[in-house]
Amino acid sequence: MKPTRVLLPINSKGTTATCSDVAFGLARRFEAELEVLHPCPPPSQRLPYATELSPVYFEAYLDVSRKQVEYEEKQAVAWFEKAAAKWDDVESQLLTVEGLVGPAIAQRAKTADFSVLPTVSAADDEMFGEARDAALFSSGRPALFVPDEASDHIGETVVIAWKDSVESARAVAAAAPFLEGARRVRLISLVPDGEPEDETATAMANYLKAACLPVELTSAPLGARDVGDAILEEAGSGVLLVMGGYGRWRWQEWVFGGATDHVLRNTDVAVLMSH
Repeated sequence: MKPTRVLLPINSKGTTATCSDVAFGLARRFEAELEVLHPCPPPSQRLPYATELSPVYFEAYLDVSRKQVEYEEKQAVAWFEKAAAKWDDVESQLLTVEGLVGPAIAQRAKTADFSVLPTVSAADDEMFGEARDAALFSSGRPALFVPDEASDHIGETVVIAWKDSVESARAVAAAAPFLEGARRVRLISLVPDGEPEDETATAMANYLKAACLPVELTSAPLGARDVGDAILEEAGSGVLLVMGGYGRWRWQEWVFGGATDHVLRNTDVAVLMSH
């Protein structure tokens, strides 16, 4: 089934130019609807919780917050109208939801084929941080992370960073629309020193070949490289990278480092992830 809806979360100032172009471009390619989502915390959720205010000051602060919400919503509308005019052949709509960023994005992402968000290096602010977490962890759907350097032709070459894990299998399934239109598909399996090649990599390559996809299987020695570095090095430039996201507990990635976090911070290619 081809994609039906693409979700593009934005803040009041929109999103990165590359992220916007990728989302609109993919909606055009797949003939899908683009839903631009602007989650906007309501006035009641902008109050200083740690501060006790008298009723008079409380109402004054609430009034200021209401005006701020109205201003942010107008900014979002202006950004959307400008972006939509550039892509007037794409069916798109702006949805402003008053509520916390995470829950709002998680709810709408559940009914989208994938969400399009900037990578950490492209937008490292609190709103997009919450948006990335919600789309990847709380929606059950894949997320496409886009750096500023991403190619305009995402998916001509697809690179699958394969690992014998549930997350990798889900990522391959999520990538089906991209795989069907790819000119080249590379499946990469990293092999640590002293360990045998991953038999499941061969099995997955054969599965994709049975679907008439142009798959090339590469088993690359990991050597002394970190996994994240090795994935990006083997993937190369100008590709769509497909991989599982956070195969171990998130706190372990924070404390010990991990491939997912490294890729999201350092990639110069678009990455389709599934958790």
